Amino acid sequence: MLQSAFPIATYHHRLADVQSRMREAGLDAMLVSMPDAVHWLTGVDSVGYLWPQALIVPADAGSEPTFVTRTTEAPGVDACSWLSQRRFYDISVTDPVDALISAVSDLGFGSARLGLETDAFTMLPSTYLRIVAAFPNATVSDCSYVVPEARLVKTEAELAYQRQAAAIADHAMSEVLSRVRPGISELDLAGIAARALGEAGGEHAAIPPMVVSGERSALVHCMASRRVLGRGDVVCIELAGVVHRYHAVLMRTATVGEPGPRVREVAELQKQAHLAAVAKTAPGNAVQEPEDAARAVLEPAGLHGNRCHRIGYSLGVAYPPGWLEPMTMVQGDPHRFAPGMSFTVEPNLHLPEEGFGLKLGETVECTSTGPRTMTALEHDLFVV
Repeated sequence: MLQSAFPIATYHHRLADVQSRMREAGLDAMLVSMPDAVHWLTGVDSVGYLWPQALIVPADAGSEPTFVTRTTEAPGVDACSWLSQRRFYDISVTDPVDALISAVSDLGFGSARLGLETDAFTMLPSTYLRIVAAFPNATVSDCSYVVPEARLVKTEAELAYQRQAAAIADHAMSEVLSRVRPGISELDLAGIAARALGEAGGEHAAIPPMVVSGERSALVHCMASRRVLGRGDVVCIELAGVVHRYHAVLMRTATVGEPGPRVREVAELQKQAHLAAVAKTAPGNAVQEPEDAARAVLEPAGLHGNRCHRIGYSLGVAYPPGWLEPMTMVQGDPHRFAPGMSFTVEPNLHLPEEGFGLKLGETVECTSTGPRTMTALEHDLFVV
């Protein structure tokens, strides 16, 4: 029995949409190797992407893709995907890139307008160069964003999975916050988060729970260490609930004891910036508007320069090592918010010269009536 998150008709509809986009882009075929894209189109769910593999997608309407991967992946492909066209290679005797080249040739795309993902960690430069060299008569172009763009506006079924993931994230964050105390380590808290996520039904996330404390709280993207919490520490926590690979990210900050006036002041400004940014994620708005709204709050206080990164990005199906989709809330991004889009809003701040950082973020969806946050948690500092 097929072990997939959606009916087969859903995958056929997605494929038809992608093939239409391919024809508009002037492609005859493309090789899709990013695991989130492969999963979204086929249901395949494995770590097989650690070795060269690809879904060869023809642009012709009604044509079925061919999946090229290791023999090791055969049982999973059979169990999780609707595909009937599969080519398995034995990695002990066959060079994986040779297997991809052979499949492209056998399918008749050696002289075609061929799309390759140039912006993908699964398409190594050596693999790309070998494929290009193998087909001197092909016209090769980048297809990195054909599938990701098709995924930006989600169906109600997809959003339902993401809302379940958000509830799992809420549960795990509440568990972690309840265990913050002097004498516990960052690793302990990260372990509590992982266990709570699993107990609530969460799958493995593209990025594991992150916990930083004290002066390390300014190292916003660092992983948990053996540092033990003490009185006065700021503690930043980031984690993600996952359901059928749909992610919902959540970030909050706690203090061990009453925060000092400066931490309290910055946290309140961060909260105001966050809420102002969320309010600007309404249908039709340009995606840089949340950043502009946060800047209007933080810049007069001299804090805009302490923003760690872009204020948000689209989010959905993800695999390690990351969970970003192509829409990012920065100047120059051409997207506009539309109902069905889901994304993070996270005006995280780092003040290393003052010895602390603050995280505040969550997953939000754009609806026809405006933004709706997926978390039930408050936006204030959690004080132990």
